[in-house]
Amino acid sequence: MAEKRKREGEGKLVLGYWAIRGLGQPIRLLLEFAKMPYEDKLYHAVRKEDGSVDKSSWFDEKFKLGLDFPNLPYLIDGDLKFTQTNAILQHLAEKAGLNGKSTEERAKVGMLFGFSGDVRARYTRASYSPEFHAMKADLLDFLRGKLKELAAYLASNPAATSDLRCLVGSSITYVDLLWYDLLDQFKKLDPAILDGDEMEVLRAFYSQIHREPTIAAYRASSRFIEQFNNTSATFK
Repeated sequence: MAEKRKREGEGKLVLGYWAIRGLGQPIRLLLEFAKMPYEDKLYHAVRKEDGSVDKSSWFDEKFKLGLDFPNLPYLIDGDLKFTQTNAILQHLAEKAGLNGKSTEERAKVGMLFGFSGDVRARYTRASYSPEFHAMKADLLDFLRGKLKELAAYLASNPAATSDLRCLVGSSITYVDLLWYDLLDQFKKLDPAILDGDEMEVLRAFYSQIHREPTIAAYRASSRFIEQFNNTSATFK
């Protein structure tokens, strides 16, 4: 059976995803930041005695929800039911005003989402590999290089101020929340990953999102999920 957790309030939003952060966490952070009531429907992958992983909590429901392309994550918004992470993020960001204020800003937001996908793919591939510990040093070198690129991009944003560091424009968008979650995971992978002068702007960015009242309240709540990757991963 799937587990249900709710952010109280009126609304018909239902987010379905595994009981991990993974691809679902940026969506949860957007919902929490925007104070949008939702039901977090969690599916559990359970390790069995024989070592296999039971994912029946999802597969028992997968084709019964009326989804055109059944997958996780999915979002139900009233009569609208759909899947795919980016489609969900864009839909909710548009509703919440977190997708950029102009055509140019929205293009940059989309670019940063794509860049995050490149970084996440390498990180996820290593995290789920039985050879994770052998791959870790190369993974960290890769991540540091990409984060230096991100830091330089963030520092070049002419609209950013010392009081509000954003990746795009002068207000928070969904890619700020997405990258905050990735940085949070990378800091667990290596607590020193944001050390050094080149990373100072990213440390400030991370701390800023971390202190946001809605995000801080979410992290302190029972709704917050600690596990990064699913049961079959080496780095969870």
